[in-house]
Amino acid sequence: MDVRLNRLLNSAERFVQDKKEVKDTNSSGANASAKASETKSDFAVSLPVQYHNIQSKLTELQKQLSREQSRMSFLEDNNTKQEDLIHILFENEPLFPELANAEGNFSKKDSLAATQSGIRALVEELKKKEVEGENIFSLGMMHSPEEFKGKMGDVSPYAQKPLSETIVKRLLGG
Repeated sequence: MDVRLNRLLNSAERFVQDKKEVKDTNSSGANASAKASETKSDFAVSLPVQYHNIQSKLTELQKQLSREQSRMSFLEDNNTKQEDLIHILFENEPLFPELANAEGNFSKKDSLAATQSGIRALVEELKKKEVEGENIFSLGMMHSPEEFKGKMGDVSPYAQKPLSETIVKRLLGG
């Protein structure tokens, strides 16, 4: 596979620059001197922030996934009675808050189906965010590794995975 790192980096920089231009044309208070001061270094500066934001979102999604998986395990368990579900807590919050308001309208089967679809949606979102995080990390390391590492803190070389040809093909839509 013939993918040049510079080509990938330039495409990403153009994408970010186009995004900034659209944002600038939509904002009414942007002046010409602010536009002139934007350089490629803005791209490199924003990568660690974007990476940290994605990591925070991943943590939140993983917490939601754990909650939904806990819900599913109790809903699938035939030994757990509906009356007992209201007393189950997840991180000191009710795992089934809908039972407090439900007056006989709660169905384990319907709740299980909703929980399973929620799990599928969370898994898809997690996959997207993981790929996005890996892309931003790779771009940061290609663009200016020392600056990116400095802003990221301690980055172990063991935490980095080598690029896989199949992953690159998938990311490029091939």
